[in-house]
Amino acid sequence: MKTRIMNTLGIVATVLSVMFVQPLHALESDAALEAVHDEIRALKDGVEEAFNLIGRSGKDGDIEPILEFVHDDFVLVAMNGDIRVGKQGIRDYFREKMSGPEATVVSVHHTFNAAALSTLYGDDTAVAYGDSPGTYELTDGSTLSADTYWSATMVKENDRWLLASFQFAPSIFDNPVVDAAIGMVYKAAAIAGIIGLVVGFLLARLRGKRRGGN
Repeated sequence: MKTRIMNTLGIVATVLSVMFVQPLHALESDAALEAVHDEIRALKDGVEEAFNLIGRSGKDGDIEPILEFVHDDFVLVAMNGDIRVGKQGIRDYFREKMSGPEATVVSVHHTFNAAALSTLYGDDTAVAYGDSPGTYELTDGSTLSADTYWSATMVKENDRWLLASFQFAPSIFDNPVVDAAIGMVYKAAAIAGIIGLVVGFLLARLRGKRRGGN
């Protein structure tokens, strides 16, 4: 009888451990996973703030804050197709576009929206993606808005999440730069057509006068 009671108590204890210990482990695992995503969200917010700092000022000194969030071997694929590697590559890119003698951009602002939680690969790699509406003021005085898409790879090194790569992907079908270029082509074609009509009219008048004179 005692043996049966002991066996029953053992079974009850096992069931209780399954019921309560496993959910506890699950809660701990969920909390740890959420903490990782919070760290990645903090990285995204920091990058966005630093990007828009240099985007507002265009000053060389304001490039450095964004470099605090990128890996030494960081790779950027920019909207215009430029590929830059490393922190010096990022410095050179911003200087060329915003403060150098051939600068084309006065200011830029982007909001980076994540489409979903980052996909984690082990404990030290993550991939994120989303959309990024942006506005640009150019050195020719024009302004434009651009709806772009992005993807990023992040790595954890020395207990910090860093950007390992970032890619901008503007739509070729809904692109203000392409629209402006097409508009210029249409304008040039219209002007060429008008000039052709005028020249044709003048030549016809000239030939008519010559025939009348003969």
